[in-house]
Parts: sequence; C-alpha cells; structure tokens
Amino acid sequence: MKLSLGVKLTASFLVVTSFWFAAFGVLANLVLERQFRKYVIEDQERKNGELVNLLQSRYKSLSGWNESDLESIGVSMLSEGLILRVRDAKGNMLWDAMAHNMGFCTAMLEDMAKNMQRIRPGFKGGYTERSYTLSSGNAVIGSVDIGFYGPYYYSDSDVRYLRALNVLLVWTAAACALFAMLLGAGMARRLTTPIGHVIKAAKKIAKGEYADRIREKSGTVEISELTGSINLLAESLERQEIIRKRLTGDIAHELRTPLATLQSHLEAMIDGVWEPDKERLASLHEETLRLNKLTYDLEKLARYDSEKMILEKKGFDLAQLIKRIVTNFQSVFLADGISLKYFTEPLEITADEDKISQVLVNLIANAQKFTGRGGEVKITLTKKEETAEVSVSDTGQGISEKDLPYIFERFYRADPSRSRTTGRSGIGLAIAKAIVLAHKGSITVKSEEGRGTVFTVELPIK
Repeated sequence: MKLSLGVKLTASFLVVTSFWFAAFGVLANLVLERQFRKYVIEDQERKNGELVNLLQSRYKSLSGWNESDLESIGVSMLSEGLILRVRDAKGNMLWDAMAHNMGFCTAMLEDMAKNMQRIRPGFKGGYTERSYTLSSGNAVIGSVDIGFYGPYYYSDSDVRYLRALNVLLVWTAAACALFAMLLGAGMARRLTTPIGHVIKAAKKIAKGEYADRIREKSGTVEISELTGSINLLAESLERQEIIRKRLTGDIAHELRTPLATLQSHLEAMIDGVWEPDKERLASLHEETLRLNKLTYDLEKLARYDSEKMILEKKGFDLAQLIKRIVTNFQSVFLADGISLKYFTEPLEITADEDKISQVLVNLIANAQKFTGRGGEVKITLTKKEETAEVSVSDTGQGISEKDLPYIFERFYRADPSRSRTTGRSGIGLAIAKAIVLAHKGSITVKSEEGRGTVFTVELPIK
C-alpha cells in the first residue's frame, strides 16, 4: 500500500513519540515507586520515633503510666496502622492492642496485605515489629513494641497519590502524542508542499511546457536544491526549445538561399533568358561549393558531438602551434588593417594537435571577421597549475548580453545579416566547443558590446 510522505512523517513522529513516552513512563514509574517506597519506609520510622517521644512525654507529664491514657494512644495508633504493646520497666504488660481488639488488628493486617497485593501483585510482606526502650532522664521507664505490616505498606492516601501520578503521566503522554501529530503534520506540509510543486512542474515539463517556475522558497537544503534543479531544468529545456526552433529556421535558410540561386539561374538558362557562359557557371559552382561546405560542417559537428570522437593525442609545444597559425593569418590581417599580436612561452601539452589547431583557427578567424580596420586581435598563452590557458581577445564590435548565452550554439549568429558576406555557416564556435570538451577542457567568452570580446580556452596539460 502506497502512503503519502505526509502520512509517513506524521506516523513516524507519532510512533517515535509514543515509544519514547512508553519508555519514559515505565522508567518514571520505576523511579517514582522506588523513591516513594523509600519515603514510606522513612515515614514509618518517623512515626515510630514520634510515638516513642509521645509515650515518654505522657509518662513525664502524668508522673507515671496511666492505663486509660495508654489505651487512648493505642486506639488512635490503630487508625494509622500501628499495633502497640507497652510494658513497664519490670516488663509487666501495661497495654496490648492485640489483647484489646484482636479481631480489628487481624482484619487491619489482612486489609493491608490485600491492598499491597492489589497494587503490587506477588508482594511478599507480613506482620513486622520494632522494639524501642522508653526512658525519662537516665532512667528506663519501660518499652514499646510497634507492630505494622511490613517491610512497608501503602495507605489509601498513598495509593490515591500513586494513581494520580500515573494518570498525570498518561495525560501527558496523550498531550505529547497529539503535539507530535500536529508537529509531524506541520513539518510534513512544509516538506510536501514544495515537493508537490516540483511534481506539477515535472509533469508540465513532460508535456513540453517550460515557462513555469517554482517560486516558493524552502529552508530545507535538499528541498531548495531540488526546486532549484527543476527550475534550471525547465530553463535549460526552454532555451533548448528556442534554439531548436531557430536551428530549424536557420538550416532552412542556409539551404534555401543557395538552392534558390541555383534554381533561378538554371531555369533562366533552360528558358533561354541567360546564356550558360563561364561567369554564370562559375556562380553556380560557387553556390554548390557553399552547399558542400555546409553539409561538410554539419557532418563534422555531428561527429564531434557524438561520444565517438577519436582524439590522436601526442605531446607538442602549444606556443609553436600558435606561432604557425598566427603566421598563416598575418597576410589576411595586414590586408584588413588589423593588428595581430601574440604572447606565448614554451608550453608542452598532450592533445590532438590538428583539432586544437582547428579551435584556434576558428577563434582567430572569428575575431578577424568582427574586428574593423584599425582594431587589434591578441592571442595570449599562460600556464596555470594543471592547465594551459589560451585567450583570443579583440577590439571588435563585441557581443550583446542577450546573445552571449547562445554564442556556442550551432548556426547562431549575433548578426544574421553577415552570414553571406562572411561566408560563415554559424557552427565554427560550436565545433570549437565540442573539440575542447572532448579534451576535458573548457571554453568561455566575455564580451562588452562595442568594446570587444575575449574567448578563453583551458586545456589539461596532460
């Protein structure tokens, strides 16, 4: 049977609290009973001492023993469960409760025994006597035997007191159980409410609805991380959905333009409007080359995106690689009036040299295309603890803040109108990222619109 988290939490609180109070009740009963038994025994000794003092005081005030006075004291002591037997200094019996009223004394002892058996089944007790010497000054005036049910017994008032304590414990346990239920229900609600929102959000995500976010905050670390993860998932999927839709349009645009050019030119030639001269055939050939490059780039990116990218790693000097690439670009930069500088120091790394070369070529070409005449592109190589860091910075037009999150997405162009003038397919940065990630590295970008861009690549040295 499936139960909700709220029910399980409430039940858990109730079970734990009930178990704790059951254990506490048993322990409290044992401790209280032991302490109360000690108190009853000490109280019995106190009563015995008070009775001895009373008899000695009466002897002194009456200047001797008085039988009626002893009877009055003995009868009053019977009401407290004490059976007296008083003798004078010579051992002569002055007063005996048993002789005075044997039936009452026997019935009293039987009632005490039954009372103790009811309270403590199996209790082993019986008639007990304590003997005390009576004196006045330094002279012995007699003795008293005090009999009672022992080693201890509970009076009716004692029984009522113990029962009241037990009732108090029961009501306390019931109140705590109720409090535990309310506390468990409250905590369960605090936990299950955000989880319920997560469930609703997950169901919406499963339906392709990514716009909703969980706004409620939770003081529980795990719940907070869970809701944050769901929000990040929804945000990521929403962004991917936007990219997917734009990607479809971009691919269609990239294919449609050269195909439309080919179609219109061929139809014009078929209809005799244009002569199939060398210039027009060269234009058609240029469009087929554009299509071929696009399909080649797509195929290459698909291969890099897969987990089957084969890296032919070997040791090489990254500084020398940068120097060769910069040398190849110098004529292009010179023609465009752009300064190209590099700052490196020898640094041996283990990586796929051809693919790392492709990353650097893509980044430098990207910087060249978006940096105007009089601008500057700078490549810097530095060594970190376990990584080599290459930064490619330019003073070009920069990238807007809204475009930065998507700059590594395939076919993404911050300025789509430049696609055909630059010949860019929009997947160079996506390829660069795929290669870097395959090397367990990272690639990041910082940019300020109108002031330039910095791409930073970090690669493991080994």
